[in-house]
Amino acid sequence: METFRGEAREKGVHVYTEMHEVTKDSTGRPLEAVTTYVTPQGTTLGVLRSDFRNSLNLPDHVFEDAQSKVKYGIRRRGTRIEMFNQQPGKPENTRELEAAGDAERLQVGCQGFNYYLFGNVDKIKARRVLPVLFMIPGDLSTYKFELQYVREDPDRIVDFTVAIENRFLRLFVHRLEFRYDRRINRIVWYKGLSNIKNDRGRLMDVVIERSEEHTSELQ
Repeated sequence: METFRGEAREKGVHVYTEMHEVTKDSTGRPLEAVTTYVTPQGTTLGVLRSDFRNSLNLPDHVFEDAQSKVKYGIRRRGTRIEMFNQQPGKPENTRELEAAGDAERLQVGCQGFNYYLFGNVDKIKARRVLPVLFMIPGDLSTYKFELQYVREDPDRIVDFTVAIENRFLRLFVHRLEFRYDRRINRIVWYKGLSNIKNDRGRLMDVVIERSEEHTSELQ
């Protein structure tokens, strides 16, 4: 079991903390994760539960907003991938997609970038640019992005950006930036849109720095 935190700031103000609990196998490969989002005052904003047994880059998962009770996520049905979302008291909305091989276009969802990089950093460095289909089950949408290798410093911190593939849409859509630490195999800095909404109902634009790692053996 590995636990760590991420402090999210919007315009320099601490808006929430991510509390991660990750269960791994004997090789260090993630199996399950629970991420709880908490305000500085201790109020729970939401909980994300992920299962990486089928895929590191596109895990089965469900996110529940603690305030609105909205749920959304991704699950597998045979060879199909199903995105779903549900408003409280209303029928579930779904959209099915065919699972594709990584060679065609990497399908990513949830915390997939962080866990896909486990063992694949050199592959991306060699390619420089990796086509990505990013899944957003909250509105049952998919978007074509490019995962781009930027640089690696002497401390083995690797910088990446994720930008929408369409050059015109790049004028209107935020790109994501993150730094991956090879020594501990996880993203330690992130800049971009959050899955947590602000008081106006819009996704926050945050910078997240992660720290406080602890690993223990399950008895």
